[in-house]
Amino acid sequence: MIEKELQKKENPLFSLIFNILFPVIILRNGSEWLTKLLLTLFGESWYKETEIVNDIPSIVFLIALLFPLIYFFIDLQKTRNINFISIIGFVNVLLTGGIGVFGSRLGLSRNWFILKEGLLPMSIGVLLIFYARYKPKSFNSILLNNAIFDLEKIHGSLSDQGEHELDRSTRTAGYHLIAGFFISSLIQFVLASFIVVSDPGDENFNKEVSTMTWVSYLAVMVPTMVVLGKGFWGLMNDIERITKLDKEEFMKG
Repeated sequence: MIEKELQKKENPLFSLIFNILFPVIILRNGSEWLTKLLLTLFGESWYKETEIVNDIPSIVFLIALLFPLIYFFIDLQKTRNINFISIIGFVNVLLTGGIGVFGSRLGLSRNWFILKEGLLPMSIGVLLIFYARYKPKSFNSILLNNAIFDLEKIHGSLSDQGEHELDRSTRTAGYHLIAGFFISSLIQFVLASFIVVSDPGDENFNKEVSTMTWVSYLAVMVPTMVVLGKGFWGLMNDIERITKLDKEEFMKG
């Protein structure tokens, strides 16, 4: 049923539920729920004798991460396309899962999670800088693509000089995207440093990651959307100026 609903069109509400709400609730309450379930099913004596009690935080962390993974694969099946944002989300889930599930066994401290939070968006920003330098057409296509714009109509309205102006405008908008990733990197690093104070394997680590998940979503979304929105709005205005077309004529949807 969920899959059929998602196949109609991507629903932001489903994305928030699977990627934010469910993981946050499970990370915050999962250890208590799982402990009660095991005690009910197997009894207190079994619970105390088995070593599973030491693995409960890691098990809960794994369960919480299943939801964004499920959403990723459902969305992949629906769209038959892996986009840039999907790849970022998938890599982030894998790294977070690796630290949360195996961190205690590998002796990893909270610093690994903090570094991951800061370095992942920074790495993407650096990658985009190289993309802009060495593969400008591919870089421009991140923002200027057929999913958003009627490229045939846009390019059909441009002279050679107009094409050069469009390239410059698209690159400028792309730099706003890069700036958004660096802003995200700084915010997430600072937030993780203050919020996540326990090491992987600790029950409090799960709760702190759950707090980090929703706090960073709000804290990062606003400034990055402002920066990216400014760049994207500038791109649309430039296209309108260069092509002499109205936004309704070259925008899709």
